[in-house]
Amino acid sequence: MKNFTKKLLALLMASAFVIPVLAACGDKNDEENPGGDDSPTTKVDYADQLKLDMSTDTKKLKVDVYQYIDGDTTHFKAAVGESDPDLTVTIIKARYLAVNTPESTGVIDKWGKTASNFTHETLEKAEAIMVESDDDKWNIDSTSSRRVLLWIWYVPDGKEVKTENYRNLNVELLQEGYGRASDTENNRYGTIAGKALYQATQLKLRVFGNEKDPNYFGNSAAAALDLSYLRTHLEEYSDHLVSVRGLVTARFGSSVYIEKNFTVKNAEGEDEEVPFGMVVYYGYSPSNKLLKILTVGNEVNVIGTVTKFEGTYGTTYQISGVEVNSVNPNATKNTTLISEGNEIPYTETSVADIMVKDHRPVTLTFDGDEEETVTIDYAEAVMDTSVILSDLTVESMFTTTNPESSSQGAISIYCTDASGTKITLRTEVLYKGTGTNNKYTEADVTAAIGTSKKIVAARGIVSHFDGEYQISVYNWSCFDFPSAS
Repeated sequence: MKNFTKKLLALLMASAFVIPVLAACGDKNDEENPGGDDSPTTKVDYADQLKLDMSTDTKKLKVDVYQYIDGDTTHFKAAVGESDPDLTVTIIKARYLAVNTPESTGVIDKWGKTASNFTHETLEKAEAIMVESDDDKWNIDSTSSRRVLLWIWYVPDGKEVKTENYRNLNVELLQEGYGRASDTENNRYGTIAGKALYQATQLKLRVFGNEKDPNYFGNSAAAALDLSYLRTHLEEYSDHLVSVRGLVTARFGSSVYIEKNFTVKNAEGEDEEVPFGMVVYYGYSPSNKLLKILTVGNEVNVIGTVTKFEGTYGTTYQISGVEVNSVNPNATKNTTLISEGNEIPYTETSVADIMVKDHRPVTLTFDGDEEETVTIDYAEAVMDTSVILSDLTVESMFTTTNPESSSQGAISIYCTDASGTKITLRTEVLYKGTGTNNKYTEADVTAAIGTSKKIVAARGIVSHFDGEYQISVYNWSCFDFPSAS
């Protein structure tokens, strides 16, 4: 009996070691489940395990970033002194192989902005970047003739630029849960890419889990959009519920103005930061809670309906029907405070940039299933945003005197710049002190500009009036005047 017991124990102990080995070694199991049957308990850095091999026949080129697009698309240009005669484009619009990150330009998906930020920050800090094809030629994305399918390698910040120090960003995005499969296993690094993907699913990282994305404020009812995308697709989203994020730069007329900067390409092909903005109408009886969130200097996310108006002075759009729900922060329509106490940017621009139409285009690229490039006139791009104009000469003024108008006492200040280009500064009804009827008048402007008739600088919101652009000035402190003589 004792001998039988010993034999049984020995057999069980042996089985404990054999069974896992058989499970790990089965070829079929590896193909269907790269990580094996058990969920990983220790996170493996597959991006570090994969090494760049310079001896293969794949196409390789050292590059610099030309433009950041989103998590799985970046535009590169050959680094100084680098070239490839088979690469016929100057700008390499790289679509990352094996990974598909959520959308983050135009229409925004959960984890899209966060994935985009990760790619941007990683490449921005990189000591060197190299792109590699999947085989011996540069391959074009089937969804866009302008995008090249590539592996992205980078040397992390602080590391020496040597072949063994390159990391594979495609695999890193997969292992960190920033993206889903995109024909992941049918390529050069498919095996290790598949393992990285499987690990992320098992650890329930980001897109595969229930963790809250700190950069996403959309819901199933509202289309989450970048302000730049909404501004260039207003007709498409008219009467639709949208979710947009921006900085509150002004509040007047039962509305606030929100804006955010985006990188565009100017006519010379250079990067330029341009603000895109939108009017958010909160109505005549907003709650104190809503007004507190919609305070100038707060970064907010608003959910409301895009409303179109055909008025005397043309077509205008605004977001209306905004709400705040203190009881249920996950309500379908809810205004969210992101940060507070931010400085108003006031983009420095010129009268010519705003007033001379169709002369200065800027171009935006939105990535998606199909890449979309949109060109818009600079003046229309900065509509409803905060700007600063300098060195203006006052030519004349006009005050609204109609007692039935809510704008009674508003002043139109007609100015020119050094080249003689005209622009109007249209003030709100400005009061001296809080809760008084003592309004600023043309006499106050005359005294402030003195004999020079100069306004050193004027800050305000770009708006339309009677078919022309103008600057809406909502506070006396938005003017910088010379010392009156």
